[in-house]
Amino acid sequence: MRRVLALTACAVFCFAACGSAQQAAQAPQTVCPKATRALAGLQADIAAMRRAARTPTKDTLRGNRAINVATDRFLNDVALAPIGNLKRNRLIDHAMGTLSGACEQCFQALEAARPVVNIRLGEQRC
Repeated sequence: MRRVLALTACAVFCFAACGSAQQAAQAPQTVCPKATRALAGLQADIAAMRRAARTPTKDTLRGNRAINVATDRFLNDVALAPIGNLKRNRLIDHAMGTLSGACEQCFQALEAARPVVNIRLGEQRC
């Protein structure tokens, strides 16, 4: 009985200590001056894609005109935006989530626009 009680107390102390360490303060990220405006525009593009994906589509391979226009605008804006590659990749994730099942070619175009190689090489773009 004492052994079980001692093991239980030891386990409680070990679990209590797991998250108690203080984390190091992260350095503040610098934001490019035009980045906030570009991010707002990209969020508006994603909202336009979401609205376009709700419209009826006869052919899910090619989508419809509204989906194609919204996707093209987003791809152009995300390529020209002064943001880092990780943020660019995350925004493409959100855009792909809006088009799931609405336009397969648009989905593939978004997948091809990911900056995976640049992220792997550690390149930041701002």
